Amino acid sequence: MASTPGADRPRSFFDRLTEPFTDRAREKFEQAEDHVREAIQHEIDAVARSVRTRAIEVRPSAIGFGVAALLSFFGLALLVTASVLGLSHAVEPWLSALIIGVALLLIGAGVAAWAKRHLPPGPSVSVVRIHEPVHPAEEQVHPWAD
Repeated sequence: MASTPGADRPRSFFDRLTEPFTDRAREKFEQAEDHVREAIQHEIDAVARSVRTRAIEVRPSAIGFGVAALLSFFGLALLVTASVLGLSHAVEPWLSALIIGVALLLIGAGVAAWAKRHLPPGPSVSVVRIHEPVHPAEEQVHPWAD
């Protein structure tokens, strides 16, 4: 019959004295863990319900905005087509398409430049070495080399 190495020796007085306290402390920690876990799960469930409810409330408006954006896109495409056709009475059709296309690209570039200028300032991205070599020979050794 195999037994653990310390099973046949008697327990010390200190072990017998502290065992009830350690068991009680272990139970209290487990209860605290359970309470924290339940509280966190309750908060997660509450947030999920709130988001789900808000999504259901917002769904018709989101669909409406999507349809409005799609119809606006097609309306603008038809206006561009109409401007190309209107200008084609004065110049060749290919030249009118080229003129309108260049004008739209210039307007788009101007709007992009305006939007870039109005971006809020953010932290600049800089590359910082995490580990500076202590010894010059370390610069010659690759971290993935054996």
